[in-house]
Amino acid sequence: FRGSNLQAFLIGRQMCVTLCMFVVARLTSCDVDVGEETIFGVSDGVQQFFNTGLLGALITSIVGSLAWRIVASSFPVAFLSSPLIYWIINLCLMVETSGVCSAAWGLAMVHKKVAGYQLDEVYIGTCEERAFNESNKLKR
Repeated sequence: FRGSNLQAFLIGRQMCVTLCMFVVARLTSCDVDVGEETIFGVSDGVQQFFNTGLLGALITSIVGSLAWRIVASSFPVAFLSSPLIYWIINLCLMVETSGVCSAAWGLAMVHKKVAGYQLDEVYIGTCEERAFNESNKLKR
């Protein structure tokens, strides 16, 4: 990674994960009305949970996010030398390069003005002020 490629990869990766979550949740959701025959013969309450698509989102979180992290931390060289990972890294960089993610900064600026957000120092003080207040608390 050179320059801001790591940041671009992380932004693109998050967009890809979000897209996967929506697609899998949509693919795994079903619409079985109460009183109809349920999938796997489960109760109506469990079938209503299946209808939401949350089960697919949960599976995507586990398989699509957590499992990859465990493999990458256990076998980093083998993980990064995989052709599939090279393809995924390039896909993430292409998503970020497309500019889709940059639109969020414009929305954030508008939201900041509307909501009246200010810098953190206004709410919690500067680092020096917090250290001074903490030292005064310890002296008491």
